[in-house]
Amino acid sequence: MTGGSRSAVDEILGARLVPVLRSPSAEAAVETGRALADGGLNVVELTFSTPDVGTAIAALARSPSIVVGAGTVLAPAQARLAVAAGARFLVSPINPPWLVPLAHVLGVPAVPGAATPSEVWDAHLTGAPLVKLFPIARLGGAPYVKDLRAVMPQVRVMATGGVSVRSARELLDAGCAAVGLGSIHSDESLGPDPTRRARAAVALVGTGEPLTHEASRP
Repeated sequence: MTGGSRSAVDEILGARLVPVLRSPSAEAAVETGRALADGGLNVVELTFSTPDVGTAIAALARSPSIVVGAGTVLAPAQARLAVAAGARFLVSPINPPWLVPLAHVLGVPAVPGAATPSEVWDAHLTGAPLVKLFPIARLGGAPYVKDLRAVMPQVRVMATGGVSVRSARELLDAGCAAVGLGSIHSDESLGPDPTRRARAAVALVGTGEPLTHEASRP
């Protein structure tokens, strides 16, 4: 179930996989977002590198089956624009002092970014329900998550940055509450189109089994 009956945080935690779309146009973002939702990935993040991202957010937000958030939020004006367009959560690669308080005023959760243990803890202390661990591929992947969670088990992290569908399972098993997937809409090894790629990703995370060619079939 999606839409207003569940909080955006609950939707993210339930989905576990959050496609991160850096699209060349608003139209492409909307098309890809809908195709991914058709394949079972109903929580999507549109980054502010997408031209006219507010239009794309608004178009996806009109669908009751899609939970859309805004990513790469680096300025208060971007946060306000995104929420006005219909974004239900905000994600940033950094942890500026205004992000979590402004998101609270706007009525949505914020996911601030962090890399080091000190940064992760500082982000947690803001009251953020999730902390974006970025860029996880450069930080060491699943072993880094395990080390971090061993000393900070109370912090829920969403790992992003260089995450493939095939590494997502390791990150989730290591203790991530969710992962952000920037490659899901372009990884043709998972299938010829976004819907089939989404189905393959859902199958991998849902079963815990290694991804096979069969998993990418409809």
